[in-house]
Amino acid sequence: MKTKKKGGRRLKRDWRRKIDVTDVDTYLDGKRLEERIGDPFSEKKDEDLFHIDTGGKKQKPKKKSLNAPLKCLSSLQSTSAITPLAKRSVKKYKKNNKKDDDFDKNIKPLKKTIVKKKEAKELNKMLKAKVKTLQLKENSTKDLFDKDLWTSYREPGQRKDKLIKNVIKWLPSEVLNHNAKVLPKLSDKKMSHPSQSTCKAEDMKCPHPGLSYNPTIEDHVSLLANIAEKETELIKHEAHMNRVTQNLFKQVSKEKHEQIIIEELTEGLPGFTDDTVTEGNEDTSEFKAINPPTTRDNQKTIKKRKIQRRLRHEERQRMNTKIEKKKISDLYRLRYIREELDELENTTNKKKLKRLQKRQLNNISTRRLGTNKFTESLDAFTLPKDLKGTLRETEPQGNIFKDCFESLQKRNILSVGKKQLKIHKKKIQAFMDPAFKVTPDMLAKYNV
Repeated sequence: MKTKKKGGRRLKRDWRRKIDVTDVDTYLDGKRLEERIGDPFSEKKDEDLFHIDTGGKKQKPKKKSLNAPLKCLSSLQSTSAITPLAKRSVKKYKKNNKKDDDFDKNIKPLKKTIVKKKEAKELNKMLKAKVKTLQLKENSTKDLFDKDLWTSYREPGQRKDKLIKNVIKWLPSEVLNHNAKVLPKLSDKKMSHPSQSTCKAEDMKCPHPGLSYNPTIEDHVSLLANIAEKETELIKHEAHMNRVTQNLFKQVSKEKHEQIIIEELTEGLPGFTDDTVTEGNEDTSEFKAINPPTTRDNQKTIKKRKIQRRLRHEERQRMNTKIEKKKISDLYRLRYIREELDELENTTNKKKLKRLQKRQLNNISTRRLGTNKFTESLDAFTLPKDLKGTLRETEPQGNIFKDCFESLQKRNILSVGKKQLKIHKKKIQAFMDPAFKVTPDMLAKYNV
């Protein structure tokens, strides 16, 4: 058997040299034959191939007509199967010798006076135009467009909204945005950044009535209940995080942890191994086969083989009976399957509702603009025992400037930052210019 030659495939020249292209050549030869001879005989009908000869006498050959093309010019004619391109339509100009068809004899001027031919012609045209306008007004409809949309996009004093609604209502937004360079007033597109997109959250909420210096008992109790709910949610979240992270792993003391590390590091080193471990198989040099070869004494008898065959057959039958029993039990289990399907539908519907609620919350909630996450500050509150009757004795709570700043962060206008207690200043590195001349007096002055 011949080995396949391997060639370079780096350039197109190498591809042409090594690749076999016989099937392509044969296909092209067949196509050329079809162009020269015509379609194959298998595709042609019997009427095209044969004809019934009714006439007995031989017909005389017709003489060549003088109008037939010359044989010498046959090489110039195209033999390809492709149809030639259509000729261009030549514009035909009207001759001036024809009579004017515009002149209508029925329409005549009102005054019965002698008029020249040129003036009568102009009057005739004027009257014709008036008749046309009257006919259009009579047969006019609401869908009549007198304006050219492409020449004048906008009338003077017309608003942009009115223009888009009435004139260019049928144009999609993509076309308007594409033509924004030509018509910048038509496009509503504005450069938007994800950091600039504000959410639908309220800018400043009204304070709870329980925060006033002299609140009613109901308002104060409702405020304390809201704060207690928030605190319980935070405690639950912390407990969940501890249960998922810390409680999953075993807590070991420092001494035991160090002992485990030392045991792992000194494993296998001489002097640190335990003598209590005994080696089970000392003679590891001998080779032992997993499946030792059979001998005449260990050969299976015909009786043993028959027993094995019978046992296999019985096991197969047992499996088939189990499968049949399972089919019957599944039929009886249809009722329970329907209940399971109903439960599945309920769970899917609940999940859908949760997703919708989550989407609604995402529209209101803030997006992370920077590295830090936005966290709302807890509402200020006072216990019932700390409530005072006058404004002089009450302690000031909250900060209006801080609330405004947090509202800007909540509405994605400002990114959340961290408090910087230290001012990180860069150390200025001092160096000497090589062009500067140093004298010994300067060195003595600065103890260099």
